[in-house]
Amino acid sequence: MKTKQFIILGAAVGLVLTLAGAADMANSFGPGSRIVILSHNAYPDHGKYADRLDRAIAAGLPFATEQDLSWIDGRSLEIHGAKNAAGDDPTLETYFFPKVKPIIEKALKEGNKGNWPVVTLYLDIKNDPPEHLQAILKVLDKYQGWLTTAKKTADIATQSPLDLKPMMVLVEDKQNDIKQKYFYDEVPVGGKIRVFGSVAKFDENPTKLPKEKKDEAIALLSTFDPEQLVPHKADNYHRWFGTNWAFIEKGGETGAGEWTASSQERLKKFVDYGHRLGYFVGIYCLDGYTDAENKGWDKDYNFGSKEKVMPRWQAAVRAHVDFLSTDQMEDVAAVMKQTR
Repeated sequence: MKTKQFIILGAAVGLVLTLAGAADMANSFGPGSRIVILSHNAYPDHGKYADRLDRAIAAGLPFATEQDLSWIDGRSLEIHGAKNAAGDDPTLETYFFPKVKPIIEKALKEGNKGNWPVVTLYLDIKNDPPEHLQAILKVLDKYQGWLTTAKKTADIATQSPLDLKPMMVLVEDKQNDIKQKYFYDEVPVGGKIRVFGSVAKFDENPTKLPKEKKDEAIALLSTFDPEQLVPHKADNYHRWFGTNWAFIEKGGETGAGEWTASSQERLKKFVDYGHRLGYFVGIYCLDGYTDAENKGWDKDYNFGSKEKVMPRWQAAVRAHVDFLSTDQMEDVAAVMKQTR
């Protein structure tokens, strides 16, 4: 009898410890807890780049992805801007959500919160009239059960814990835009925040140099410290920021010289500072390819070869950035496995 009671007690204790462990795993998600590849501009563009999101998923879970949205003729289209629009441009509902549906449904069925959110959706909203933001919210209404949320507190400075689900939605707040009004301010106290914003995008020409001095303006970015760019702690809405690589290395991707120990220290300074203030930290966009290897990627983010970008990928992993933006997801996934 005593043996039987001991077995039952042991099983009960084991169950409690298992549940506690699962809870700890679920609650461990936060700034600095993991490194996720963010696939850059992963949507079709007039018959091109149709494999980008598939490649991002295949590179490994969890993953993050950038989906550009433009409001054109009363529709929210996955496209870089109005000048690129055409009648067959996809939408979140025709392209993105069907692609990730099997991943989300599998995650919900398994209930393993230890790797949630398994999908981070970064919406790069190219134009934001009120009707566009309202349309985005209506789309998200349909996927409420998929979304990581946080309860709105009476004071935005009071950050409530994330209620983890398989997907998390991020947007980048630019200078003087209206995203916070629709994604946070209009949520009632006690309601659910479903979209999380950023520190206002860093001014990439703070001295207002003319266009013909673009290279000079880019070079100046490496003279700014993170304390000048991010003066406040993360709050209940503003939970992340993205860093143009030109803030890390003089000249950015196209103008950088040899990777140095001082550059490594500067990168770590940005990441550590963001984490101390409670932010997820992203860097963009690290590519390295020759003309022959180019698959339609943006030349402004190209270091010129895989050999040259490799130490930057490794440095980003060692610095423990939260989101590493790239077009070369498979290569970065391999680096992540090899770099500690």
